[in-house]
Amino acid sequence: MSDGTTVKGDYTLMNGEATAADAPHDPIAIDVYYITPDKCTECQGFHEEPQCAAVCPVDCCIPDELYQETVDELLAKQAKLHNA
Repeated sequence: MSDGTTVKGDYTLMNGEATAADAPHDPIAIDVYYITPDKCTECQGFHEEPQCAAVCPVDCCIPDELYQETVDELLAKQAKLHNA
């Protein structure tokens, strides 16, 4: 969680599991690119559109029905991850 963020100490993941911010985690997959929902803010507070979708050459970024968040929830996550 700490990579690319200002998170330090303990952090609670979306599934309720607590982890150390600097603890390594196994990847979700090794043969495809993926976006971890615990760190994705859909670029709210940074850009007008998600940058993964903006740069994806094959239009493969699709919404994850398991993780649907409001703009307010995404902005709260952005503040939590980046001490805004």
